[in-house]
Amino acid sequence: FRYVFEHKPRNSMLTSFSVLFAAYKGDLPYYLEGAKMLDALTGHSRVLIAECCSHAPLEEDIGRVKLPRMLRKRVGEELTVDIVSGTDFPEDLSDYDLIIQCGACMFNRKYVMSRIDCAKKQSVPMTNYGVAIAHLTGIIEHIIAP
Repeated sequence: FRYVFEHKPRNSMLTSFSVLFAAYKGDLPYYLEGAKMLDALTGHSRVLIAECCSHAPLEEDIGRVKLPRMLRKRVGEELTVDIVSGTDFPEDLSDYDLIIQCGACMFNRKYVMSRIDCAKKQSVPMTNYGVAIAHLTGIIEHIIAP
């Protein structure tokens, strides 16, 4: 994301699949607010990465490899990162400091919003992959959404 931002024409806009889906299927303002929690994470924090699909993980999988690596690089190796996939999603989210949801291409808006509502009711910040990556790479203020 950062590489593309640095190499795109200055006047062109930038977004991502995940950011578009945050607006289309999720709650982009809530995700943007939740991304601020990335700055407050410590080595004692616990993050839930929630993938919607149940595909076989790829070698450089975003949810299972890249995001945990980015988070631990920023916060420290002692950060706890739990990963769920498919329809697995804990009812009790109170142990988590942040939830990072995938773009949810496999789920409909109603299902995504049910996860968001669950997080909101338990006062657990939530964001999605694209918004989190934009925040972690320092380009969040440069992405656009519909």
